Amino acid sequence: MNKQKIKGLWIPANILLNEELSDKEKIVLSMILYLSDETGSCFASNKYIASIVNVTSDRVSKIVSSLKKKE
Repeated sequence: MNKQKIKGLWIPANILLNEELSDKEKIVLSMILYLSDETGSCFASNKYIASIVNVTSDRVSKIVSSLKKKE
């Protein structure tokens, strides 16, 4: 997906209102859901997500690990 084609990001209420998640976790999780295909799998790289969210790919990796722990 081309970065310029993204016109916005929908953050579902259950993610937005989840007080256990940081703002970056909410954005990354919403981005992963947005980029997921019909099977529920996201094949975007951490580098790509990092370029959208404006963090490093290492930070995206840590956020994803944190989200996995929080289920």
